[in-house]
Amino acid sequence: MERRWTARLVERAGTMHVTDRVFHREGQPVGDFRKAWASACVTAGLFHVVVADAAGTEKKIPDRLFHDLRRTAVRNMIRAGVDPAVAMKISEHRTRAVFDRYNIISEDDLRVAMQRTSYYVDTLPTTRTGPALLRSVGR
Repeated sequence: MERRWTARLVERAGTMHVTDRVFHREGQPVGDFRKAWASACVTAGLFHVVVADAAGTEKKIPDRLFHDLRRTAVRNMIRAGVDPAVAMKISEHRTRAVFDRYNIISEDDLRVAMQRTSYYVDTLPTTRTGPALLRSVGR
């Protein structure tokens, strides 16, 4: 990605310009983004091989979807403590329901939540410090 970011500098009519596209061809839009993404994944080694036909022709299938970047960004923002409303604006999610589907809860998230809960419970006082609770008998 860093290499693509620096490749935004293109020359037009003898003058250098910065294109707003990360994936481009001489500053112009890529014709088929999915094909370009698949090619970038294969070049980066993010693919697996499948046999495509009876003749044994192999096909390289990308292991990453471009959309995975959005999901990762949402998870990282929430884990970093960014307010969900701000994260929604950044990721351009219109509804909280869809945003929540991107905030995937992992086993590690559950483990950390339980560790924090255990720590909290362990720090609670073990003896009563206030007045005794009144028991309501027959009420």
